[in-house]
Amino acid sequence: SALVATTANTQPLTIDSQGNRIAPRGSARANQVGGVEDALSEFDTQFSSLFGYNTTDRPRNVGPGNPFNPQQFKAVDANAQAALSKRLATGTIVTARTTTVYSRNNVLSPGVGRSVPSDYTLALELQATQPLMRGRGTLVNRIPVVLARINEDIQLHDFEANVRNLVKSVEDAYWDLYCGYRALETAQGARDSALNLWRVAADRFRIGAEGSGPEAEAQARALYKQFEAQIHTTFYGSTIPGNDPRGLYGREQVLREKMGWSPTDSRMIRPSDEPSEARVHFDWCDVHSEALLRSVELRKQKWAIKSAQLEMMSAKNQLLPQLDVTTFYRWLGVGDQLAAAHSNGIRFPNAGSNALDELVGGQYQELGMRLEYTPQAIGSRRALAGIRNRQMQLVKLQEEMREKEVFVTDNLTTAWRNMESTFISIKDYRDQLQAQTDEIKIYNDQIGSGTNALGQLADLLLRAEERKSRSQLQYYQAICEYNKSITNIHYWKGSLLDLNAIALGEGSWTDKAYWDAEERSRERAGGLYFDYGYTRPGVISNGPVVTGGQTEGNISDPGAEFQSTNQGTPVPAVPLPEDDSDKQDDKDRPELAPPTAGKLTNRQRLTSNDSLRFGEATSARLSDRSDAQNYRDPQALPAIVTSSGRGQPTTLRPSNVNWQRR
Repeated sequence: SALVATTANTQPLTIDSQGNRIAPRGSARANQVGGVEDALSEFDTQFSSLFGYNTTDRPRNVGPGNPFNPQQFKAVDANAQAALSKRLATGTIVTARTTTVYSRNNVLSPGVGRSVPSDYTLALELQATQPLMRGRGTLVNRIPVVLARINEDIQLHDFEANVRNLVKSVEDAYWDLYCGYRALETAQGARDSALNLWRVAADRFRIGAEGSGPEAEAQARALYKQFEAQIHTTFYGSTIPGNDPRGLYGREQVLREKMGWSPTDSRMIRPSDEPSEARVHFDWCDVHSEALLRSVELRKQKWAIKSAQLEMMSAKNQLLPQLDVTTFYRWLGVGDQLAAAHSNGIRFPNAGSNALDELVGGQYQELGMRLEYTPQAIGSRRALAGIRNRQMQLVKLQEEMREKEVFVTDNLTTAWRNMESTFISIKDYRDQLQAQTDEIKIYNDQIGSGTNALGQLADLLLRAEERKSRSQLQYYQAICEYNKSITNIHYWKGSLLDLNAIALGEGSWTDKAYWDAEERSRERAGGLYFDYGYTRPGVISNGPVVTGGQTEGNISDPGAEFQSTNQGTPVPAVPLPEDDSDKQDDKDRPELAPPTAGKLTNRQRLTSNDSLRFGEATSARLSDRSDAQNYRDPQALPAIVTSSGRGQPTTLRPSNVNWQRR
């Protein structure tokens, strides 16, 4: 094949001097192809034209009186060419070309040397060049197009991964903000309890009650100041080790940044949804299989492996010699004039003839054939090195695929374990909180009865309040981490976008593309079966990936069925196995009412009935129970959310937010 570039011009050449389309040189590489349209442009019809004009005026080394070659030779020559050339999918290059040549010189005419002083030559040619070995067939010639499409699919997977990461970061920021409000509520409740105890101790010390002293008042005041400082830290954050570095305002700012809002606008976001405390159960085999099938990273790696396999095919094709056969057919017409308005019937070389009449008359026709054979350089060093390089790249990608599968499985296992551990932590911290609430109630009753051991009771009460504050904060943190761990499982098994009713689609292609694909599919289906045979071109993709009622890929794929994601599939209730270790006597224990978001602050709020809904589950919350005994009954547990995810889709609407003035 001809060179596709020169040292003077780095732009790739598309045609040769005869207007023939030039086939690309070398094996196809994924990092050298552009988009699909760029790859398809190699098969577009290329038009080319040229025009040349030159004069000759020079003496010649001949004797005088030569009728064929005068001593002072003068001539005018011109030529024009126009061609249409197209490269077919089989590798064939077909060209239709017309050539016009004009010649005039001072050779005596009419006479022995020339019949007429000038002449025109018209030629119409049809040429076809077919590679017989290297570059033959649709399998090899369509590789750049398929590589370009695979590159687009890889970029689409990168976009999907970015959307998935954004959704996860928004949901994590949402639960972090919820936890920040709960931390503020906990600190406010502990401060109010310390303030009441401080007032009681101060009043008893002021009236000189027996058993009271300045140490009890100072201890209560110190604890009050401690919780007051904790409230300030909860609001604004603190870089002092052991404190929350972001605080409530920082968590809210993170959520704003994830949603693309301004850092502050004199209003503050308050989460309206309560996190789920329902026991979520996933079947490990289903989750693991789904992760290996739907993980964005694994699907992207599979496309990279398919791309390397196609590069391997192209590299192996370069081992073949370049054996091309070229045939052409030409019609000629020569005349004294180029064309005339009407045919006069005069034939060349008579004066008054025209070349166009001679051409369309079809009297002069020519046929030619050429066979070109160019093998690889002796030893085929470059071709073999290219194949070896592709083999190493393919093995590397396959090993990366195995490592990524292990990585996804490891992270899915970690997410599973975190979900189970945080659910157990919720129960443990809830029991601690209930026990500490009972302890505080006992101390308050003893203080209210007017006992003389106020100093000792105050010390015990202050310590109990501090432990309760810590357990309550850990309880809320465990709830938030539990919901985040559920999200993390969906993240690693590739269903996070389905969980939040987010679907990605691609615009439709032209109808011709679908017709061609259907025709190729019917050809493969109608072929004869041979043992140890194979199909060319092979199947690159088995179609769109079904994800949560919608297909990932082209939204207008023939045969693809799309379902509405407005409502999820109901999940049947499945009772949990009875846990004897969780049973205890709760008849005399006061109910621990779930806190509400309305207790968080007394600042002025804007009136709004909308809510920022994120993380709603179809199952009921465990905290929404009528009494502790029904909660302990396994038959009274809410429905288990299975690996299919949440039934109701979630919405994230910037206008639907509960606001609070800063």
